[in-house]
Amino acid sequence: MELIVVTGLSGAGRHSVLGALEDTGCTALDNVPPRLLEPLLELESKLQPGRDRLVVGMDSRQEDFAQEFGPLVERLRMGNIPVQVVFMEADDEILFRRYSETRRPHHLALLGSAGEGIRRERELLAPIRALATTILDTSRMGLSELRQRVAALVPALPTRRTAVRLLSFGFKRGVPPDADVVLDARFLPNPYYVEALKPLTGRDWPVQEYLLECPEFREFLERAESWLRWSLPLVQQEGRAYHTLAIGCTGGQHRSVALVEMLACRLEREVTSLSVRHRELEG
Repeated sequence: MELIVVTGLSGAGRHSVLGALEDTGCTALDNVPPRLLEPLLELESKLQPGRDRLVVGMDSRQEDFAQEFGPLVERLRMGNIPVQVVFMEADDEILFRRYSETRRPHHLALLGSAGEGIRRERELLAPIRALATTILDTSRMGLSELRQRVAALVPALPTRRTAVRLLSFGFKRGVPPDADVVLDARFLPNPYYVEALKPLTGRDWPVQEYLLECPEFREFLERAESWLRWSLPLVQQEGRAYHTLAIGCTGGQHRSVALVEMLACRLEREVTSLSVRHRELEG
């Protein structure tokens, strides 16, 4: 079993790296004491014999971490366990600003000064930094770039596809707060004003047939499909778990529903993680 240990300076992004690795399908455990790591690996090999990679987060909050870590890594490697050590760091002023923003005390600051805690931790972890197979400086690194760097560290990781959500809604009840892209279909002809279509919804063929007679509706559908096909690989590359495309009309009963239904039909063969939701039809 390959072991990836994520450690480094507090506030440098260890939790973000663990989350990125977990999103790819790895099992990730945080705050593992050094003395429990070897029993943990033995237990994992018995309970999960097919698992080929385990990710653990370790930091200086664990007692005797700095003293025990080096000999621990040496023993594991002598036991033919591949070990990657990913060390997270950032500039002092960046770490100080992050602590100031969160208003959390540094665990190594004896007098309550984050600057003092950062200095002491940097000195304490210098031997561990020397053991690192990879050093990630997050001083000027956004989350998207960090995820890409993590993916480059472990190229054999399975890629979890971004789940695409198609959502219809009515503007009169507000824009969905979780939407990544919002398209407005209120300029299209409204079946609500056709007596025979009023009690139906965009799921019904008579409504869809009526709308398909409108050139603007057909172009809207084609442009939405083209946009999603173009943007999805870029969204996937950024490492997002979900991407929500929301289409709205006035009441969320006819036009937006029909667009989402027909867009889903066009994409379902190529987009494996695709879901459809009609907010206003669900009550």
